[in-house]
Amino acid sequence: MTDNNIQPNRYTLLRNILRLIAQNPDLERVAPSILGEARVLTRANGGFYLIFDEPRILFVDLIDDSLMPSDEILREVAQGLSQEIHIGSQIPQPLARNFAGWVIIPVYQRETAIGIFCLVFREELDLSEETTDMLMALVDGLATVTQSTKASERHAKLTRNQYEFVRIVSHDLRSPLTSIKGFAGIIEGMMESADIDPVLQGRVIHGAEKIVSGVAQMTALVENIQDAGRYDPETGFYEMQRSPTDLIDIIHKISKNHLMPAEKEALTLKVTASDDIPIVNVDANMLERSITNLVDNAIKYTPNGGIIEVGIHRDNDDIVITVSDDGFGISEENLKSLFMRHTRIRRREHKTVKGSGLGLFIVRSVARHHGGDAFVESEVGNGSTFGIRIPLQGENLLGSSIATETD
Repeated sequence: MTDNNIQPNRYTLLRNILRLIAQNPDLERVAPSILGEARVLTRANGGFYLIFDEPRILFVDLIDDSLMPSDEILREVAQGLSQEIHIGSQIPQPLARNFAGWVIIPVYQRETAIGIFCLVFREELDLSEETTDMLMALVDGLATVTQSTKASERHAKLTRNQYEFVRIVSHDLRSPLTSIKGFAGIIEGMMESADIDPVLQGRVIHGAEKIVSGVAQMTALVENIQDAGRYDPETGFYEMQRSPTDLIDIIHKISKNHLMPAEKEALTLKVTASDDIPIVNVDANMLERSITNLVDNAIKYTPNGGIIEVGIHRDNDDIVITVSDDGFGISEENLKSLFMRHTRIRRREHKTVKGSGLGLFIVRSVARHHGGDAFVESEVGNGSTFGIRIPLQGENLLGSSIATETD
C-alpha cells in the first residue's frame, strides 16, 4: 500500500479521534481508543498508558500485566525525557523479555511528568516523519483529556473538602448557639420577676431579646449555608431520603408552627390546597426546608399588615406549590437572577432585611433534585408569587423506588 493510499486513512483516524474527544472527553473511553489506534498506526506489538499520581490509572493493550515495569521505574524514565517522541532499545525488565524496542512519550502537566505513553516492538522499528507527527497528535489529544480529567478530579476534591469543612463548622456552631439562646432566655425570665430598677430591668430584657433574635438569625444562616452546599445539584453530596409524603400536611405544619417576628405580627398567613393532591415519593425534609424558605422570604419582604398565601394545586402532571404575597414586587430585570447563589435585590424598602441570598438558591436546588424547577411571577407594586413544580413521574411516584430495588 502506497503512502498516497495510507494518508487519507490516517487523517480519517485523526479526525475520528478528535471527534471522540470533543463528544465524550472521558479518559476511560478515549485512552483505550487512542492506544489501540496508535498501535495499529505504528504496527507496534503492544502498548500502555500509565498515569502516575492518585488516582493511578493504567491502560494496557496486548501486553501481559506481569511484564509491566514498576511505576517507580517508569516515572524515572518519563521525568528524564522531554515532552516529545523518544525511540529506544534499552527496555527495562521485565518488558525486555518479549520486546526489542519501544517508543516513549512523556505526558506533562505544567513542568511535571504525570504519565507515560509507550508502544513496544519485537523487531527494530523505523517510523516515518508522517507517522511520528500523527502519533504525536494522538498523544497530544490524550494528554489534553488527561489534564482535563485531573482538573475535574481536583475540583471535585476541593468541593468535597469545602462541603466537609462547612458541615463540620455548621455542626460545631450549633452547640454554642443553643447555649447562648438558652442562657439569654434564662436572663430574660429572671429579669421579668426581679425586684430591681424598672429602667435597668427593661434594658436587660431588651438586650436578652436582641441576643435571642441574633442567635435565631445566625442559626438560620448556618442552616442555609449547610443546605446550599449539600443540596446543590452540581456539587452537593446529599443522598435523597425518599418516603411517602403528604405535601398538604407539610404545608399546614409550616403555616401552623411558623413563628412570626414581633415586627410582623399583623401579617396574615393562610393556606389554600386542592383536594386532588396525591401522596408522593419525595424527600420530605428537603421540601419542608424549601417551602419554609419561601415562607420566610415572603415574611421578610411583605410589609406588616399584608397577606401571605401558601397554595398547592395540580397542573396537569405537576404538583405546584406557591407562596404569594402582596409586597412591593420585583422588577423584570431582577427576576432572571433571583434563584442564583447569593443573589439579593437591593431597594430602599428592604434596607433592614437580613439575609444571605441562599434561600431561593436552596428552593431551586430542592426542586431540581426532584426533577422539577422553581419559578417566580412578579410585578413592581403588585406583589410576588414564588413556587416550585414537582413532576408526577419517575421516582416521585409511589412504588418507583421499590420497583427499582426489586429489578
